[in-house]
Amino acid sequence: MSNSYQQLIEKLDAFIRKYYKNLLIRGAIYAFALSLGFYLLVTSMEFIGHFDTTARTVLFYGFLAGFLFILGKFVIIPLAHLYRIGKVISHEQAAQIIGKHFTNVQDKLLNVLQLKKLQEESKVDQPWLAESSQLLDAGIDQKIRELQPVPFVSAINISENKKYLRYAMIPLLALIVILFTAPSMIKDSTKRLISHGTYFEKPAPFNFSVLNKDLKAIQQQDFQVDIKIDGKEVPAEAFIEIGENQFRLEKENLTSFHYTFRNLQRSETFRLFADGFYSEEYTLEALPNPVLMNFQVSLDYPAYLNKTNETLQNTGDLVIPAGTKVNWSFSTQNTENVKIIFQDSSINLNRSGENTFTFSKKFFRNDAYIVSTANKFLSNKDSIRFGISVIPDVYPSISVEQQRDSVSTKRTYFKGLIKDDYGFSKLTFNYRFLKSNDSLESKKDKSFAESLPFNRSSSSDQFFHYWDLSTINILAGDEVEYYFEIFDNDGLTGPKSTRSQTLVFKAPSLKEISDDTEKSNASIKDELKKSVADSKKLQQDLDDLTKKLLDKKDISWEDKKKAAELLKKQEELAKKIEELSKKNEQKNKQEQEYKTVNENILQKQEELQSMMDKLMSPELKKLMEELQKLMENVDKNKLQEQLSQMKMDSKDLQKELERSIELFKQMEVDQKLQENIDKLDELAKKQDDLAKKSEDKNSDSKDLKEKQDELNKEFDEFRKDMDELAEKNEALEEKKDIPNTDEQEKGIEEEMKNSSEELGQQKKSKASKSQKNSSKKMEELAQKMKQQQQQMEQEQNEEDMQALRALLENLLRLSFDQENLMQELRTMDINNPQYLQMSKQQHKLKDNAKMVEDSLFALSKRVVQIKSKVNQEIAAINMNMAEALNNLQDRFVPQARSRQQFVMTSINNLTLMLSEALQQMQQQQASAMSSGSCTKPGKKKSPSLSEMAKMQEELNKNMQKMKEKMQKEGNKPGNKGNKGKSGEGQGMSEELAKMAAQQEYLRNELQKLNQEQNKDGKNSLGNLEDLAKRMEETEKDIVNRMISEQTIKRQQDILTKLLESDRAQRERDQDEQRKSEEAKNLYHRNPAEFEEYKRLKLKEMELLRTVPPSLNSYYKQKVNDYFQSLEK
Repeated sequence: MSNSYQQLIEKLDAFIRKYYKNLLIRGAIYAFALSLGFYLLVTSMEFIGHFDTTARTVLFYGFLAGFLFILGKFVIIPLAHLYRIGKVISHEQAAQIIGKHFTNVQDKLLNVLQLKKLQEESKVDQPWLAESSQLLDAGIDQKIRELQPVPFVSAINISENKKYLRYAMIPLLALIVILFTAPSMIKDSTKRLISHGTYFEKPAPFNFSVLNKDLKAIQQQDFQVDIKIDGKEVPAEAFIEIGENQFRLEKENLTSFHYTFRNLQRSETFRLFADGFYSEEYTLEALPNPVLMNFQVSLDYPAYLNKTNETLQNTGDLVIPAGTKVNWSFSTQNTENVKIIFQDSSINLNRSGENTFTFSKKFFRNDAYIVSTANKFLSNKDSIRFGISVIPDVYPSISVEQQRDSVSTKRTYFKGLIKDDYGFSKLTFNYRFLKSNDSLESKKDKSFAESLPFNRSSSSDQFFHYWDLSTINILAGDEVEYYFEIFDNDGLTGPKSTRSQTLVFKAPSLKEISDDTEKSNASIKDELKKSVADSKKLQQDLDDLTKKLLDKKDISWEDKKKAAELLKKQEELAKKIEELSKKNEQKNKQEQEYKTVNENILQKQEELQSMMDKLMSPELKKLMEELQKLMENVDKNKLQEQLSQMKMDSKDLQKELERSIELFKQMEVDQKLQENIDKLDELAKKQDDLAKKSEDKNSDSKDLKEKQDELNKEFDEFRKDMDELAEKNEALEEKKDIPNTDEQEKGIEEEMKNSSEELGQQKKSKASKSQKNSSKKMEELAQKMKQQQQQMEQEQNEEDMQALRALLENLLRLSFDQENLMQELRTMDINNPQYLQMSKQQHKLKDNAKMVEDSLFALSKRVVQIKSKVNQEIAAINMNMAEALNNLQDRFVPQARSRQQFVMTSINNLTLMLSEALQQMQQQQASAMSSGSCTKPGKKKSPSLSEMAKMQEELNKNMQKMKEKMQKEGNKPGNKGNKGKSGEGQGMSEELAKMAAQQEYLRNELQKLNQEQNKDGKNSLGNLEDLAKRMEETEKDIVNRMISEQTIKRQQDILTKLLESDRAQRERDQDEQRKSEEAKNLYHRNPAEFEEYKRLKLKEMELLRTVPPSLNSYYKQKVNDYFQSLEK
């Protein structure tokens, strides 16, 4: 019975569940319909009313409350009852619902439930009624069986809910229609209701659109908001409202506007408005900006630059030397990362502080880098590009100017400029022999270097160098390559060097020297001949002008012009002669530089050069100056006198030029002869060496033949030189006795040809014999020529000395005759019949003087020792004799005696000069003979102080004897005495002349010694110059026959001083012997030109020292460049 009842209850529970399920479905339909309808109502109201935030808030929450109420009532409550949550219908209520639905059930189901309830109650309250409960169970069970076929759940028809869907379709269709027709009604209203707290303007006839993608701006920067207005109507202007401030928008076109936030510091809220309509509110967010506040760059330079490290502030573009270490330190704000991007790498910097980032790198080449900052909001912000220019340690530069010495090609002066970016470590002068003819030492391809001083503290310096090639023993035909090399102080890769231009010095060969000498000699001779012609023409013009002036009282303008032209011609001639002298001197020096000149030739060159230097006498130069002054204030008589004197001087000049030409030609012959002898000796040596090589069986015949052919050519040239020698000898006025050597030359030539042919036939043995024969013949011929040269020199010297002695005797005779005539004229009355005889005697003396002049001039063309002054003195003798003769004829006795006295003075001077010349010739001959050869007479050895003292002592004794002799014969100074006609008088004059010559010789030797020994100016040997002046006074006393006690005392003082000087010299020599001679002859005085170079250098160094040391390298270089530009 209980099981049946239980089944009945389960069926009722199933009914109840279906009952609530039906309610849930129906409630859902109701809830959807009501909620949608309510939504449409609310949105419609909001759309129509466009309420403010308050009303929209009420509507929003009212709609939300109504929606929740409907949802709760029609959905949530049935759903809870379905799961028996809350109060649900009882079984009785369910029975009633079922009874109403099923007619056959009616109250049966309710009765069963009531009976069951009654039974349960009776069991509790009336247990004695147990039998009656059984009856109730039977009744209940019966009814249950009756109800068992009835499906209770069928009483609920869920499908009937479909009829309620029409309530939901109405608002749904309305929503669909609205969405298609006026979607904004739903969308905008819904949006405004949802954002009920947001202010929404009343829809305007236009819309504000912010075109910016993001309203995010970087702090402390400007940000532009771009706005566009769309709609049927567009306002003419629009505004932006920021807080309480309103600003006009910048209008771009009809619909576009913009506004710029300047230096944005914080986030800003703004809205737009126009014509009373407002846009929604916008927020511009300010993002923190990663800022690079400042940075510091420390530069650590390489140590070798000696440059102070630097620290730069906010300087990113750098110009630095290679190898510099760069240290960056960046100060930032709002920055989490700093990055440096180089051309080949990217580095994130290390944080060394809260807002500090550092990095270091060493640079060797150019680079560029970008510095960027970043934080979590912004990356690569504040990217700044910089460049690093690396200055490499470049090669040093050097420029050199060279200047050859105007006199010696062996001396070269260099002026150089060295530059480098950071300084120097070494400067050298380097040279190498490309070709060397030194037989004693092979120097070919050997390199030599010489370190030069320079300024190590400067990046630019000027240096000077003097190079004398004689110190490296350069010979004729040698070639030397030379250059300068500068090294910098590169401490990274090692010193780099730069060489100057490599130059080559080629010393002329002996043949080139000989050819150049020939050309120069020819040119000098031609110029001398032209000068002679110019001098003759000038004399003729002077003579014409003088004669012309005799017939005039006053000088016309044309005469003055003519005189000026003649003076100009004389000046031009003087200048030409000086240039010739310099040219000859230059030729001699260049020849002597690379060639060993025979001592005899060398002496002749020096004496000829001395004579050419004195062609323009000081008297002639003074006369030209006086004539030039006279032209400004013309005086006829003075002009005539000056022109006459100028004519005489020009005549003397002409004679000296003619003499120079002849002596020059004689020297050419002597030099050519000596060169030919030397060349023949050299050829003989070469031929002998080749003969020895030919004896070697391993020698190459072809090579030997080539060398033999070369020697054959050289001998052919020698024969040509001999022919030239003969031609030059023929050109002399007095030809030298040079023997003909054609036969010997032909024999040598034949042997040499045989040698060449035999070598061509591989007959080296026979060739060697022929070569030895030719070498022997050459030696014999050379020896023969030397002997002939010696004999010729000796004979010529003897002849010249004999002629000179004869001239001296004639001069002495002329002197005595003139002196006797003077004595007679002193006591002769002009009315005495014998007076006319005196004029005749003077005329005869004049003719005799003319003969002496001709003979002397002829001799002077051969004897170079005869000084130029000799011809001038003989000319003065003739002139004064002519004047004396004229005065005698005019009976002007005092004037005649004055001229005669001038004649005597000139004769005495001339006698002294010729005596000195004769003495020199005798000493040279004696020196040559003592050496055993006359081919190299050389220069006589100067006497020592001891020897000079002895000679002076002997001279003093002779002078004392002469003084006593003169006193005995009554010839004291001022005494009229006898007329000097006796032979004893003539002998006395000769002795006086000899003593004067001896004293002059001693004076000249003393002056030479003074120049050599006292050149340091310390006068360690005493005042020799004062001693020489005293000797000169003695010479005047002897010439004027005024030997007195004062003269003898002076001579004794001279002897005493000579002995003291001799003792001082010996003491100095002993001191010098105690000293080391290691540095002997190593001192070379700097030439004057180099002294000027050094002076300039010191000047520039002083300038450079004024550069302030605090300047950096750039400005130091600019200052250096400026100073160097001043020198240019």
